[in-house]
Amino acid sequence: MSETTVGREPIQIVELVQPLCANTYGMAPCTASGSADEKCYNTRATCQDTANYDGSSTLSLFFSSGKVAEQKVSGAPYIIPSLGRVSTAPTKINLSSVNPDSSGLGNRAVCSITLKDHPHTDRRVDPYVSGRSWDPYTRASFWTKWLRRNKYKNKMLINVYEGYAGQALGAMVKRSYFLTSVDGPNDSGNVTIYGKDILAYLEERKAQAPKLSPGQLVLDLTAGATSFEIGGGDVADYPNSAGLLRINEELLTYTGSSASSNGVDITGVVRGTNGTEAAEHNAQDAVQLCLQYTAADVDDVIADLLETYGGTPTAYLNKTAWATEVDTYLAFYKVNTIISEPKPVTELVASLQVNIGFYIWWDERVAQVELKVVRGIDAALPILTEEDHIIASSFKLMEQPTERISQAWVYYDHRNFVDSLDEEINYKQWSVFANLESETEELYGEPSIKKVFGYWLSSGALADTTASKLITRYVDVPMHCEFELDAKDRTYWTGDTVQISHHAVVDEFGERLLKNWTIISAEETIHGEKARYLAEDTTLYGRIHYVMADAAADYPGPASQPFKNCYIGDANGLLSDGTPCGKVS
Repeated sequence: MSETTVGREPIQIVELVQPLCANTYGMAPCTASGSADEKCYNTRATCQDTANYDGSSTLSLFFSSGKVAEQKVSGAPYIIPSLGRVSTAPTKINLSSVNPDSSGLGNRAVCSITLKDHPHTDRRVDPYVSGRSWDPYTRASFWTKWLRRNKYKNKMLINVYEGYAGQALGAMVKRSYFLTSVDGPNDSGNVTIYGKDILAYLEERKAQAPKLSPGQLVLDLTAGATSFEIGGGDVADYPNSAGLLRINEELLTYTGSSASSNGVDITGVVRGTNGTEAAEHNAQDAVQLCLQYTAADVDDVIADLLETYGGTPTAYLNKTAWATEVDTYLAFYKVNTIISEPKPVTELVASLQVNIGFYIWWDERVAQVELKVVRGIDAALPILTEEDHIIASSFKLMEQPTERISQAWVYYDHRNFVDSLDEEINYKQWSVFANLESETEELYGEPSIKKVFGYWLSSGALADTTASKLITRYVDVPMHCEFELDAKDRTYWTGDTVQISHHAVVDEFGERLLKNWTIISAEETIHGEKARYLAEDTTLYGRIHYVMADAAADYPGPASQPFKNCYIGDANGLLSDGTPCGKVS
């Protein structure tokens, strides 16, 4: 049974993956002791030896309808027949962070799942059930007991499987979320569990970078002092290596830190660095450790922000693919900046995206945070047609006038990093790319200015590149399209770029245009049957060509031309068969 099987029967299964202690009650290293009725449930909330708790193990609980539970599914050894309704809303990418109605990181993928509460034998959820002196089926209900035993639900994984009767669990489409809360049981006996993608933790927990430093000056500090003592912190707060500190409006570097009677001794201090001036400071003034990036690769900065400061587990970051994408298309962007006070990680990542031109999103199908550069295509694209793929009457075109840009102002070369990062006056230089013709009455009739505060940008060349990308892409009113596909085509998903052939997309002569569309949101509206897509026209990003070596073969014609190769044209910019040659832009 699959997407192409006639008479397919869609089914849904929900998996809740909870942490479980890998120890056995009362056996080393667990030092807990008690009767069979007093044993824990191998969860952190019920642990009686927290010093030796080992949450490296997991327990998967599967829920579905009674019919599915009766049929059994390979890969789901024990299905609880209590699943009611599954509701999901998809990730939505904010390309170049220009959509004013969306955050810089776009919209989060979410799910809500309704289940029925019921008595339960504690089978699978209680490793010591056989030794209890009572019948668990007669005590409370499944969810009332589960909630007490699993009070700590941080980053529990929810997997929603959608497939067809007869399929193994591993063959089904899986979407992953992280448990945020549980409502119920209510008077109707219903429980609702809620989940969001991993990036939601950055937003909801208000993760900050750098972290707030706890220390204060022990004594007054003169403008010429090259060492001082910090109270209220320790060496872990001010690492024993070259670092950068902020005290009031002054930045200062140091080369050593060591434990002192009051906290930390700081030595090897150079005062008034990075555009600031040495000044006097008072005892109890705060001493903040700054976050500094020097000639750093974009993917390394994103990983540091998400992991170190956002608490995102490494397993959910597709860093190998990030590195390939950045090395190929952003190798010339090196990040040089200082964050001298705690700022929201989401704000920093969003600004980095628009400064440099890339986007990240949560792909719930593979449970990974993905990264892609805003760029042209470098491979032939699949073509979706209204005849073979797009469901009838589902295609709709939509203009996005609020995203149009006629002037891109990119400010760079920050005066100093204790001033606001989002004010024009604090930058020494700026790059302006404008299409003034688009503002005339004959065209759009008004300017639309996009300001970018480039505190991640270290040169005018990079600022020019960013401004040029924005104008190239958004000088005309961007177009979105919405369409639906049958489940047989649901391999296309968020982040993919496709070409679309539809009677509504034509040139001025009425001929169909094959445009490039990047899918910014996708969701199954009828699980196992139909999916809805939202895509943005990214044709103006163009096509990436590679200039070949001198000895390379001549243009072989369109049928056998390698997609990435670029061939020299004649004086009119045409190849031997009359098609346009590649152009340097």
